Formats: sequence, structure tokens, C-alpha cells
Amino acid sequence: MPREEHLPQTGGAHARRGGLQRARAWLAELTAATGGHLFALLLALVCALPGGAAAAPAFDAVEAVAAPSWTADEPPASGWTAVQLPDVWTHRWPRFDGVTWYRLRWHEDGPIVPRGLYLRDLSLAGVISLNGVELARDAHLQEPLSRSWNLPRYFRLDEPLLRPGQNELLVRVSGLANFQPGLGAISLGPPDQLRAQYARDNLVRRSLQWVGIGITAMMAVLYGMLWLLRRSEVSYGWFCLFCLLWLPFSSNYVALSAWPFDSTDIYQRVNHMLMLASLGAFFMFALHFCERNAEWLRLLAGAPLAAFVLALAIAPDDALVNVRNATVLLGVAVYLAACVLIVHDAFTRRRAEALVLAVALALTVAAAIHDVLVFLQWLPGNNYYAALSSAATVIGISFALTWRLVRGLQLVENFNQELRQRVNEASERLAQTLRHQHDAELVQTRLTERLNLVRDLHDGLGMTLNSHISALQAHRGQQSPDALWALREVSDDLRLIIESSAFDDTDELAERIVPLRHRCTRVLEAAGIECHWQFERLAGCRMGARRGLDFLRVLQEALTNVLKHSGATQVDVRIAHSGSDLRLSVHDNGRGLDTDEAARGTGAGMGLASIRARAARLGGWVEIRSRAGSTVLELCCPATVESA
Repeated sequence: MPREEHLPQTGGAHARRGGLQRARAWLAELTAATGGHLFALLLALVCALPGGAAAAPAFDAVEAVAAPSWTADEPPASGWTAVQLPDVWTHRWPRFDGVTWYRLRWHEDGPIVPRGLYLRDLSLAGVISLNGVELARDAHLQEPLSRSWNLPRYFRLDEPLLRPGQNELLVRVSGLANFQPGLGAISLGPPDQLRAQYARDNLVRRSLQWVGIGITAMMAVLYGMLWLLRRSEVSYGWFCLFCLLWLPFSSNYVALSAWPFDSTDIYQRVNHMLMLASLGAFFMFALHFCERNAEWLRLLAGAPLAAFVLALAIAPDDALVNVRNATVLLGVAVYLAACVLIVHDAFTRRRAEALVLAVALALTVAAAIHDVLVFLQWLPGNNYYAALSSAATVIGISFALTWRLVRGLQLVENFNQELRQRVNEASERLAQTLRHQHDAELVQTRLTERLNLVRDLHDGLGMTLNSHISALQAHRGQQSPDALWALREVSDDLRLIIESSAFDDTDELAERIVPLRHRCTRVLEAAGIECHWQFERLAGCRMGARRGLDFLRVLQEALTNVLKHSGATQVDVRIAHSGSDLRLSVHDNGRGLDTDEAARGTGAGMGLASIRARAARLGGWVEIRSRAGSTVLELCCPATVESA
């Protein structure tokens, strides 16, 4: 873990501060005021520019010498070489694996005042001592080496360690040629300023790295569970795999040992394999997120990644550096290709979640390019931001996936609501169908009972009436003609009832009138009365059984009155449908109707009373206009009309 140690000190020169260092200090104060992690990351990128960790120390000499063995506890007396910090010793001693001693000397003039000592990093493990007193020591100075390459250290120096005159800082560094061995920048100056520099670097290089690791782990668990619950969401699975593989890789930035491996070489090989695998998973996520199913895209990214994973596993030690460099370049290329896919999808399809993810990726792309330049030593410093900026990537991806999940849930809710509405409509239609079926069954039952009754009337009463009428006709001279007429009327009424019962509610009115028209015409013409019938727009006009019978009764009664009381020689019958009304008109040329007699209820008036009663049941009215030589009976009632 990062360490801050407070030790007595006895003197030293004030560190020289330039304009760049003052600007960085001002940015640090702004960072503390805002407390924003994003601004801290931008500050870290600024601090990574050329210029060193803080102000260069006023050291009289900075020297280095290679130790003859891994177990050397004291530096050699000779062979010291002047160097500049930060230093990577492979520039002087290529392929050297072992221990290098760094010696920094300066003078403290005047009274001893507290000094701050800040070491940005050393690679890979070391021991720090001042004037023969040990300040810090890593746990493993031989393989597997401790990993102090990303561990800043701060010490507060005071008496008696600091002494007047010459002071000597010794740093023993154990490193391997394949891993940029050496010593980072060292600053000596006012404690407050150096402690602020240490706090900034510790925030970026340690604390925020842990935050990024925590966020990545949380997202891996969350979206892993979502994928397990919804296997069809393949992008969730690839995102979870990306997070799971990125976790051990990003732990490289905070790990203090090579555990669980017993070799730094194996640790780094596995670490780079994990990086390639995680970026491959990220590329697959990008393909599924952008809904690209092209097989050639998978092969274009997957084949080189698999080849370089194999190369990392079998590469000899002397070729490992070149393989690692190529691995980093390939990984960044695959990552940038995935980012290009997402950004292209965002701006072509205008999906809000893809636009948010594209913005989040902009920061990580900048961090990836910076890290490559630092890794290849094209930029000075030892700050890497890939693991740190990955938190922005993970947050952006999680937001995009959550957005998509919420949108999917909204679609499901809308579908459920629509489905519920359709189910309710179907239930209502089913209920109506069942009601109609029930009503139809009731009607059918009533029709069946009515037909049974009609058959009984026809076979019983009808046969009796017909036999009596036949007997009366055979003995007409011996019987009253009124009795014969009465029996015939009863027979006609019975026939009308039987004929009306033979129809159902689907039969048209014109079909119901035909039998009555035939009988009445025959009877009227036998009495010397010419009968004319006129039907208008009756197609499709239907009336219920009860209303149809009442309507036919009115017509029958009107014609009976013409036959019995009018003395007419001609009668015109007109039945017309107009709008929602049904009109019946019976016009004869007889002697006219005695309205007083009708009002008293005698003679034809009794029939008219029956007509008016039936008209009332039909929901209509009856009007009679009579004078000598002309009588008109008119009925108007509502009629039910359906398309034929």
C-alpha cells in the first residue's frame, strides 16, 4: 500500500519551482476544492507531460552503479556513473538483470529545517536509506520481486537523520531488463509542497485505481447475474467477461507482489494474456451492442489476439520485450476498432445509449494512447491511466446496457398493457357471444314451443273448424249464413296465427304478407271487390314475431271491414318503408264510414278499436279519413331494418 513516513531530518536545499510546477500546484488545489474524480484524472494527464514529478532536487550528484550479485548488501566502492532521474538502466546496461545502487548527495547549509523527500517510483523492488539509516524496504528483493513500480513514497526528514554538511541517500533497486528497471524522479524540498504532490500521485496511481477495480467488479457481478437470468442478452455476457478478465489485469497497477506466481516473467506474461483476452471480449461486446454479426469481423480481431496469446506463452526471454510491445499495440488497435464501431453506430443510428457510451469512450481512448506512448518510452514518466479510465468505460457501458434494459422493460410493459387490453376486449366479445348464444337458445326454445302449439292448433282446432265449415256448406239452406261466416273468420284467424308462427325474426315482412295477401285477394274478388297491392322498399325490412303478427292483424282487420261494411268495388293496399317508419294504407271506394258509430264502439268501430290497440303496441298511430265514395285507413309505426 502507499506509504508516508515521518523521520527526523537535519538540513537540505530548497527545491526550485518553475512556472509549470506552480500551475500544477494550483490545479491540485482546484482538484481538492471540487473533489471530482474526473478532474483528478485530467490533472493526472497534465502531470504526465514532460517536466518531471515535481521540482528537480538540488542534488550535488546523482550516480548509479551495478552490483555484482543479487545478494549485495553494500554498494561497490568504485564504478559509479552519473545519471539523471528518472533513469532506466537498460539504456546503459542492456539485458542486465540484478541490483543497481543509486546514490544522491547534497549539502545542508545553515540551521536544520524539516525537509520532504518524495520518490515517485522504483522498479521493481528496493531499499531506501539516508545517511546509513534505512527508511523503507520492500518484502522481496529477489525473485519473485516485490512490485513497487507504481508505488509513490513520501518521507518527512528532520534531525538527527538530516545533518549539517553532506547527506547521502542510497536506493538499492532490484529489477529485470524486460521490465524497464530503474529509479523514478526524486524530489527534496518543503514538506507541504511535496506531501501535496505525493497526495495527488497517490490518488491517481493508487486510490482511484482501487475505485476503478471496485466499479469493474461490481459491474461484472451485476451484469453477470443479468446474463444468467437472460441468456438471450449476449452483450451482457460479453460485458461481464470483459470485466472479469480486466480485473486481474488492472490489479497489476496496485499489486505489491507477483502472487500467485513465483516469477515476475510469468506474472507479466499472464497479465498481458489477460489484457488481450479482455480486449477481445470488449470487441465482441461492441459487435453485439452494435448488432453486427459479420463473421469476418470476429476473425479479423480474434485470430491476431489468439496468435499473440500463444506468442506470449512460448516467446523466449530475449524476445519477450518485442512481443510485449507488439501485444500492447495490438490490444490498443483492437480496443480502438471496437470504439470506432460503437461511435459509428452511435452517429449513424442515433441511439441515445450509444451516444452516451461514445462520449465515455473518448476519455479512455485518450488514456490508452497515452499509456502506449509511456510504455514505449516515447513519453517520460511512469503514470498509466488505462485501469483508471476503464472505470469511465465500465460506467458508460453499464449506463448504455441499463438504458437498453429499461427500454426493453418499457416495451414489455407496453406489450403487457396492450395484451391486457386485447384480452379484455376478447373477453367482452366472448361474453357478448355467449349472451347472444343464450338469447338465441331462448328464442329457439320459444320457437320450438310455438311450433308445437301451432301444430296442436292445426291438427286439433283447425281440423274441427274445417269439418264444421264443410258440414255447414253442405247444408247451407238449413243453417244461418252468419254462423258459416263466423267459422270462416275463426278459421282465417287461426290460419294467420299458424302462418305467422311458421316465420322467425330473420324473415322479411314481405314474405310474411304473401299468404295473407293470397287469401284476402281470393275472398275479396269472390265478393266482387277488385284488390290492388303495392309494396315499396320492403327489401330487408324485418319485424319480430309479435310485432309482425300485430301488423298483419291490422291489415286483416282493415280488409275485413272493407269486405263486411264498405260496399266497395275496389280497394288499394299500399305498404311502404320510409326511413325508420313503416306505413300501411288501405283505400276503398265504398260508402264511407260512420264515425259516430265507430266512436260508440259498434259495427266497424269495434274492429277499429282493435286496430288502434294493436297500433299502440306497435308504437305507432292510426288515422282514418272517410267520406262518401272514399275511405282511407293509414297506419304508421317504426320498423326494424337490416341489410338483406
